Amino acid sequence: MEGKNPKLLKKNISNIDLYVLSYEFDKILKDGFISNIYEIPTKDGKTILIKCRTKDGKRNIIIDPKTRINFTNFDYPVPPFPSQFIMALRKYMKGRRIQRIYQHKLDRIMIFELKSSDGDPWKFIIELFGGGNYILVDGQGLIYMAKKYKKMKDRAVLAKKEYLYPPSRGIDIWDITEEIFIESLSTNNEEIVRNIARRFNIGGYISEEICHRAKIDKKRESSSLTEEELSNLYNSTRNIVDNIKNKVIAPRIILNSDKKPIGFEPFTLEIYSKYPFVMKNSFNEAIDDYFSQFDSEDLFSGELKVSKKNISKTEKILNKQKEKVEESKKLRSKSLEHGHLIYQYLTELDNLINTIMTQKRINKRSWNEISEILERGKVKKIAECQIFDKIFAKEVKLQINLEGEKFKIDLKKTAIENAQIIYSKAKKAKKKIIGAKNAAKVTEEKILEQKEKHLQVEMRKAILLKKPKEKWYEKFRWFISSDNFLIVGGRDASSNESIVKKHMNNNDLFFHTDVRGASVCIIKNEMNEKIPETTINETAIFASCYSSAWKLGWGNADIYYVFPEQVSKSPKSGEFLKKGSFVISGKKKFLTKPYLEISIGVKLIPVNLNEDGIKIKDINEEEIETPKKSKEEDEDIQYFPKVFSSPLQTMKNQSSNYVRLKPTKQKSKTSALAKKIIEIFINKANDQDKRWIRLISVNDIIRLIPSGSGEIIRK
Repeated sequence: MEGKNPKLLKKNISNIDLYVLSYEFDKILKDGFISNIYEIPTKDGKTILIKCRTKDGKRNIIIDPKTRINFTNFDYPVPPFPSQFIMALRKYMKGRRIQRIYQHKLDRIMIFELKSSDGDPWKFIIELFGGGNYILVDGQGLIYMAKKYKKMKDRAVLAKKEYLYPPSRGIDIWDITEEIFIESLSTNNEEIVRNIARRFNIGGYISEEICHRAKIDKKRESSSLTEEELSNLYNSTRNIVDNIKNKVIAPRIILNSDKKPIGFEPFTLEIYSKYPFVMKNSFNEAIDDYFSQFDSEDLFSGELKVSKKNISKTEKILNKQKEKVEESKKLRSKSLEHGHLIYQYLTELDNLINTIMTQKRINKRSWNEISEILERGKVKKIAECQIFDKIFAKEVKLQINLEGEKFKIDLKKTAIENAQIIYSKAKKAKKKIIGAKNAAKVTEEKILEQKEKHLQVEMRKAILLKKPKEKWYEKFRWFISSDNFLIVGGRDASSNESIVKKHMNNNDLFFHTDVRGASVCIIKNEMNEKIPETTINETAIFASCYSSAWKLGWGNADIYYVFPEQVSKSPKSGEFLKKGSFVISGKKKFLTKPYLEISIGVKLIPVNLNEDGIKIKDINEEEIETPKKSKEEDEDIQYFPKVFSSPLQTMKNQSSNYVRLKPTKQKSKTSALAKKIIEIFINKANDQDKRWIRLISVNDIIRLIPSGSGEIIRK
């Protein structure tokens, strides 16, 4: 396994790995909900991302049915428009409760049982063999849809047909007795390592581990083993099986001598004892970090190829437009020159045209005879004959030679008429020059836009970032005040209710605007300190901005705060409180109407790497300032571009790269504003940071913009 390009120990998860993963999945996802499903832009189009809501927060699952399934903390890109398959999955899976997740026997099949209103649960089945497949099965056990339909020797995956599991391979190792174990192995002459793997449907490396622990040469023939050796193999197998079933795991990424990832395991394997390794908090995390190295290299290859092709195609169009400009310039120049020459030789040309047409019409001479006559006239130095060059009979045109310039004129027209025709060509050429230049300008702008997008793809290709671990308050609106107090605000009625019920304590302050449709905001005061006026005023601004006052385009809004004991969910008798509404008792403390202005900024959060290049843990949110490093050191550090909103004063203390927004009554698209904000961030960043700023998601910015129209304050 030496060298910079070592042979990998593992390229996909095994059935044993899937057993451990199923346990971790079920523990976290059970009773959660499927929020959405996306397709990751890979070469084969089979990798999907499932977003879930659980009691412990949001979780993202990445699935490549050829290699792996795991929770991911990396920021995978998704295409703007879903495929038909993804749209169908969303239709039948989005919003469903996950009842349980399990592995079928010890096969490489994972099953999501989804709550159904029509009786038995539906099943989303992931087959991680034979190229992989996704199959949605209804409550009657019939295949509702599949990524890939096919007929096989022992079963078929077809729409509206019963879903059948593939025939089990080998003997179930979970509860095997020593007698059956020994009997199964001692009946052939195959190498013991192969025999164990095939008989009991376990990976070759697990079979090798069993031999290693039993201190038996893995290449020995099964028939040569003694009863004691067979018993040792059984005990070794039993020990491994018991550890797996009892969840005695120690997740790790295995490294080579260059300390590069080459494998992963859920527990200690003695056959890899000489390899260095990095421990992980969960097996999912180990798999996530391991496969991210390959995704970083080839995830965007398809998108990158399309991007390059689009740029090349547009550049060809631009080259043709530029060629058209040059051709039109030459045509205009020549046309003007020929027109001027005709006017200089009007008499000679008219005489020549009259001579030719007289000979043709009256004297009935052939074109060849006329040409011979004119050639003789050249010898005699006759003026009109000197400018003759050639007659084109079929076109009824004459080629003349004026001061070395040879060009055609129409014999059916006078010299002046010919000059006018040629001048009109120059006029048309001028219009074409202007049109082609304008078109080229548009194309150049398109190329710049395509190259910017291509650069973003290239940046993402090299940088698949792991998001810093989300804090509890980040699912709400939030900011840290100038006095270092945490302020948390609701996004909607549900989150308003959640903030008050779950997160508001006796020492906090409750803020709300005196208009319908507003964010509840609380100042968290865990240490029961005196809350400064600056924090109170900043919270008032924040709460006012995320209220319907912004949507209405107001410049300010009435805002008040009360103590937690004044806030209640108990309405008066006969009254009803809507979700997210509260009863306020006692006196409200109204503040001076704050001016509505919110700032949106970005800060770069370093993602720690250990000396082996393996990500170890995300830094604390509080580490706002980016440590200054040399250029060489900085190239080895990844940064996550974290966007956030706050009042201007606290923003100035936390970021130098921000924009200021104010409400406006003019209708505008929030997505266009978000894109403009990202563009400003990129332009304001230094060259070293631009690569990270380009990774900001438009959706993340949209979530920070108050509901309604906004405009950037250009100061």
